[in-house]
Amino acid sequence: MTERILALQSLTADHLAALRADGLDVVTAADYQPGGAPVTILYGWDDDLGPAVINDEHNQIHWLQTLSAGIDYLPLDLIRDHHIKLTNSSGVFSDAIAESTMGYLLYFLRGFNEAVKNQAGHFWIQPARPDLHNLSDQTVVIYGTGSIGQAMAKRLNGFDNAPIGVNRSGHPVDGFAKTVSLAEDATVLGDADIVINAMPATPETNHYFNAAFFKQLNGLRIFVNVGRGTAVDLAALEDALLYQEVLHAALDVFETEPFPKDAKLWDFPNVLLTPHQTGFSDNNLTRTFEIFRKNLTSYLQDGTLVQNIADPLRGY
Repeated sequence: MTERILALQSLTADHLAALRADGLDVVTAADYQPGGAPVTILYGWDDDLGPAVINDEHNQIHWLQTLSAGIDYLPLDLIRDHHIKLTNSSGVFSDAIAESTMGYLLYFLRGFNEAVKNQAGHFWIQPARPDLHNLSDQTVVIYGTGSIGQAMAKRLNGFDNAPIGVNRSGHPVDGFAKTVSLAEDATVLGDADIVINAMPATPETNHYFNAAFFKQLNGLRIFVNVGRGTAVDLAALEDALLYQEVLHAALDVFETEPFPKDAKLWDFPNVLLTPHQTGFSDNNLTRTFEIFRKNLTSYLQDGTLVQNIADPLRGY
């Protein structure tokens, strides 16, 4: 069977032309009509069109390449039931997320949060020296030591900081001073100055950062969530901020997006909210296409995929 690719999300004009120059049959979501040549490969996802394409018995979907690192938003049961191979864009966003996270940390540690507020009122107020901190001196705990966590560790190493990693098993990872398992994370929280969440969404990580978690902290300098919004119980975080279990928070992902206009955290002066943007970069589409092209070459040769294979059973 001739492979037919349906692009449910953006392919640049150059990427589309490159595929067609290789003799591949590619159709965009705008041009797709049921009943044509059977679709066998999906590039990207669309919540409305995707399930219909998979369920159309005329199509024979063998492989789905996502434009995202996470796969928790996909109909994983449907994908499993149709025995569809799944690859994601893990690694594409890691550098951007890591650099954004360094920005969050420096924003609070170096007093830029206060400078922004003072500038709005034309106030010249120098901070007290004890209110400013060096990143190199902070004890940083990163939850999730995959591609994103490793990119963070690499940049922290550049600031002469060796973070502590938390992962499922506690296996060692380059760039981290040490790692512990999720079950043992209490052993490293007592000395933590900064906690960063970069874990994927799984049943185990749902509301992991809850009231019981925050009560283990005592004046944590910064809490950052660039993993998944479902990982954080926002009501518990609000209380932690009010009771100074956490002094500052930077959040890019939320359980409900767009973040509700009436949410309390908008007005917390010690919180920085960004609209799920930390992974954005002008090279995202190109880097995802490179993963797809590498897998496509292998797939056309012998039906195998060689990079970023995701497991619908695990959810990542």
